Amino acid sequence: MILVGANEPLPEDHFWFDGEGFSVYAAKQPRSTWQEHVHDCVQVTVGLEPAHMHAEWRATGKLRQTKEFIGNAVSVIPARVPHKTLWQRRAALIHIYIREEFLLRLASDILQQDSLELQSTYLVRDLLIEELARSLYLESEGGHLNAAVASAAVMTLCVRLLRAYSVRKGEAAYATGGLGPTRERRVREYIEADLERDLSLQSLAGVVGLSPQHFAVLFRESTGFTPHQYVNHRRIACAQELLKKADVPLIEISMQCGFSSQSQFITTFRKLVGMTPGRFRSSLTASPS
Repeated sequence: MILVGANEPLPEDHFWFDGEGFSVYAAKQPRSTWQEHVHDCVQVTVGLEPAHMHAEWRATGKLRQTKEFIGNAVSVIPARVPHKTLWQRRAALIHIYIREEFLLRLASDILQQDSLELQSTYLVRDLLIEELARSLYLESEGGHLNAAVASAAVMTLCVRLLRAYSVRKGEAAYATGGLGPTRERRVREYIEADLERDLSLQSLAGVVGLSPQHFAVLFRESTGFTPHQYVNHRRIACAQELLKKADVPLIEISMQCGFSSQSQFITTFRKLVGMTPGRFRSSLTASPS
């Protein structure tokens, strides 16, 4: 069974296609959680506008990594890698499952190598893969997918995986855009360490030694957020935790989370959460324990 992990029933109008060496799942996916699971095949997941996703995975041992992204995004998940995805809002979802033996045959034919190691890559922009997935999604909307069209798209996808997401023995990983895992982690850790401090574009760029303009472009490619949007999301997430403590005043929460004023905090909170901090706190109190 390939389609595992979904907490909620799959959409009634979802589409499934089995090809030679691959399978395709397409749906207008509602807000939903795919709990941690693994596959014995390679999974390529594409979310198309207006996707908003949160991913968790354990690529090595039990070290857990997380990432959040808004916009079109691609994930390349090798076989047997535990992973979990939360779809924050309704979006077009395409899963393409590729048998390892199918990809290995192509690796032998195209790259003349008899082994294959794919990089675990989560929530990045890849325009070629996005367009291939979009073509499969549009073709499937009528409830039918032409086998020749599907095979051609997946063959092109596999070549892209081999060229851009695979690593030969003894070679460094290919760059896939954005800041890269190390610099992205350093920026995230810097932000989380002290949300109260100055987290301007210039200060964040300085963490990784880039110009503010270059950093902003790479950060958006890596996360789907502008630096300012990401900082606001993290500050509001911190505020939501503090609001669970009924004795902490709003003005103190706004200061601890790095907002310049209580009014700025309330405005940002309402924009991102859909209600005021006071109403959010009341909803927690009213919820059954």
